[in-house]
Amino acid sequence: MRSFFVVLAFIVSALADKDYSGYQVLRVTPQSEDDLTILSVVEKAISEMVDFWKQPRSVGTPVDIMVSPEYRELVLRFIEARGLHVDIMIDDVEKLSNQQKSRKSPSTSADFDFNNYHSLSEINDWMTSFAASHSSLVSLVDLATSYEGRTIRALKVGSSSFSSKPVVWLEGGIHSREWVSPAAMMYMTNMLVEGYGNDADVTAMLDTVDFYMVINYNPDGYEYTWSNDRMWRKTRSNNIGRVCDGVDPNRNWDFQWGNAGTNPCADDYQGTYPNSEREVQEVTDYILGLNDVRVFIDFHAYSQMWLTPWGYSYRLPSDYNQQYSLARDAISALSAVYGTDYVYGSIANTIYPASGSSVDWAYGVAGIKYSYAVELRDTGRYGFLLPADQIAPTAIETFEAVKVIVKATM
Repeated sequence: MRSFFVVLAFIVSALADKDYSGYQVLRVTPQSEDDLTILSVVEKAISEMVDFWKQPRSVGTPVDIMVSPEYRELVLRFIEARGLHVDIMIDDVEKLSNQQKSRKSPSTSADFDFNNYHSLSEINDWMTSFAASHSSLVSLVDLATSYEGRTIRALKVGSSSFSSKPVVWLEGGIHSREWVSPAAMMYMTNMLVEGYGNDADVTAMLDTVDFYMVINYNPDGYEYTWSNDRMWRKTRSNNIGRVCDGVDPNRNWDFQWGNAGTNPCADDYQGTYPNSEREVQEVTDYILGLNDVRVFIDFHAYSQMWLTPWGYSYRLPSDYNQQYSLARDAISALSAVYGTDYVYGSIANTIYPASGSSVDWAYGVAGIKYSYAVELRDTGRYGFLLPADQIAPTAIETFEAVKVIVKATM
């Protein structure tokens, strides 16, 4: 009988909403190669106790670590004993998380509040309503079905001046805890529709290309961030015979797969084989069925980076100079809006090697020359918990960068 209650307690605990009260995000900035080496050793030593929001990458690049109250003093002593200075970036993760969810309930697409974060059901209702309200420009497209049976949809936005037009593919929410990504996607979708007939650039784009706006690529994970664990990143597939669920859907694409995380409990777990995740398999099949995809952009958060292939290798692809040059022009337009600073370059050389990623697949398999991964705001003051009042400026400045890239490829 006792074992029954132990199991029951474990199940209840697993289903409960994870409380991040007292969790803090610490920042350590390596000032030398020795510091960087020490931090890499620290990461391996304490990775089971903490969540590295930003891993050790290069001298001068901050490392952000979320730590629970249970381990806080131990982790601080461990780091400071090695001569490294620690700053507290977020004093209470739960408090900041609750502030993100504080908002008025939305209604129809006509008065939908784009300046707040929304649950999955609210996003889906908005997508349906928005497509119906703007049927001359917008249609709802079913792309795939998630592990838990949710439909992954895109809003296809474009005028009907051509029967078949080149495609611009923009996706958000592949990592479920990065809430600003789907929020910015919705905001930019609305900007496209409102701009048609009023903005010469937008009008020309929608007359020339069709945008596929994948608002939320990982609906199971996103739902879980609202119901159970705000910091959940992966899918919700069951890793049979293993303790931990989920696969990182941005390490599971079928191109140079196999050199990412092999620990099923880690946030970057690559899965047991490429395309093991239904979401990845079905979305990639859909993309390969499209004709003439000119642009692929996968929106993430956080760090303010505009990244090009390759992720799996430090070597640069044959089209790198053009990819880099266009990224530079896009960032120039973005920065001109509010002065936001971005860095840009290949994934492996700018942040870290990451195999099996969406961007590498888009370029290496689908042949989409202008394929990018974008890390939206901010650089760590709020990290994954960006306040809702930054949704609009994030989307507005990013939209200017998107326009530069799309116009260059029309």
